[in-house]
Amino acid sequence: MRLHHHTIASSVVSVMLFVYFKSWGLAIGSFISGIFIDLDHIIDVIREHGWSIKTKDFFMICNNGQFDRVFLYCHGWEWSFLFLITAWVSGWNPWLLGISIGLIHHLILDTIYNSSNPYSYSFLWRWKHDFAFDKIFTKLINLKYNYRKQISAEINKS
Repeated sequence: MRLHHHTIASSVVSVMLFVYFKSWGLAIGSFISGIFIDLDHIIDVIREHGWSIKTKDFFMICNNGQFDRVFLYCHGWEWSFLFLITAWVSGWNPWLLGISIGLIHHLILDTIYNSSNPYSYSFLWRWKHDFAFDKIFTKLINLKYNYRKQISAEINKS
């Protein structure tokens, strides 16, 4: 799912949380984690494509699945549940609960739009499959290789 979609979804969820619970911590925690979980994409892009990537190229790489291996360190149901358990143990600290909600709604949306398999967003499951993009994100394989064909065709025209 693209960044602007996550921004809209995080805004809607956070406003609803604030309206219902009247808690800035809950709303802000959800908003921030619902968007900034995607910072882990930077690590994968740099690891596979180097440091010299321009912003435009960064989004093209991510939006078109241009990875052989993808770690997505922050994208994990495991982290969501750890934050949820921590929120519970802390007496439902609004910031921790908000972070949990943001992570969970982000992963639900990513699962719907990017994957045919909900396990794709389990860090342990990705590890078991050697973080191989084609094994993890089978729904995106056509997108990945069609984009590569398009780029090759454009290069051959030149």
